[in-house]
Amino acid sequence: MEKIAIGIDFSKETFDMTVLDMKKTNGKMDADALAKAPHEQFKNQRSGYHKGLSWVKKVTGRKVDMDNAIFCGEDTGKYSIRMSEYLRERGLFIWIDSGLRIRNSMGIVRGKSDKADSCRIAEYAFRHWDKAILYEPLDKDVSALRELLLYRDHLVGLRKATEQRNNLMKEFSDALDSSFIRRSGDRIVKDLREEIKHCEEKMRELIEDNEEIKTTYDCITSIKGVSLINGVAFIVYTNNFKWFGNNPRKIATYWGVAVFGKESGTSVKGKTKTSKCASRKLKELITEAAKSAIRWEPRIRAYYEKLMAKGKHHEVAMNNVKNKLIHIITALAVNKTMYNGTYEEERKLKKVG
Repeated sequence: MEKIAIGIDFSKETFDMTVLDMKKTNGKMDADALAKAPHEQFKNQRSGYHKGLSWVKKVTGRKVDMDNAIFCGEDTGKYSIRMSEYLRERGLFIWIDSGLRIRNSMGIVRGKSDKADSCRIAEYAFRHWDKAILYEPLDKDVSALRELLLYRDHLVGLRKATEQRNNLMKEFSDALDSSFIRRSGDRIVKDLREEIKHCEEKMRELIEDNEEIKTTYDCITSIKGVSLINGVAFIVYTNNFKWFGNNPRKIATYWGVAVFGKESGTSVKGKTKTSKCASRKLKELITEAAKSAIRWEPRIRAYYEKLMAKGKHHEVAMNNVKNKLIHIITALAVNKTMYNGTYEEERKLKKVG
């Protein structure tokens, strides 16, 4: 079957499309075929999606469906969501992949333009057709939780920035007449704290109103160390544990705590390390959860102390705790069970009995 790969480069106001039709190029994928690939730009709005899809059908001259065509674009958040949902509604295959993964697959690249990027994405989709994953939109309530979580992060950032500014002004209060600035800053910080509380209340209300989300939330927060923000983050960034195939290793990789080796031949044998290709925010959240779990959850604390007694470095032991915590959280969510801190002991007693 002659495949059709459509690369989409999203931006705030427009999106560029390039079509690679193997029927038109006799199955060739060389520089000449890429240079002659049809390209067009459209408005990033619903009317533009209509025009874009009509244009693809026009330049290919044949039916475009789930079996013979794949639309591919970078994950650019809000800029890529609307068109992805539009194509999904029409039964078309839309693959939204990591921008970093797409760029790394291109090798050495010179120059950049929206047209060139859409062509490279189309080439990526064609060459990696077998790895394509159908776009799956977030559940409506999970999406709302995501927006609340992001808004809370924004408010926390504003509060911290204002507090730092206030502290700086207090240091120079003798030399500067900063009373107005400090009073204003204190008032803003107080208001921001209230707004953060309101945002968290909205999160709890949304969780209570959705039975499926509430079940997951209650299960994963039943272990000490996982509270509101970490619980919401796990629900949001796993689409309520529908993504990652219920594989805790994949989730740990996305959270930036899975370790990878580095070996080559007989001379290169590096230490296993975590990858920097991860969300710093999620890594910070799971670190906070691990610290809290070590303090309040006896089983986790015993695991940490056991690692330290073996001579493990604190950072290594902490990362092991984060991984263990992610494995436990995933198991709780998937099996829809509450955490049992005495499970291991009960299992041993059953074996003895």
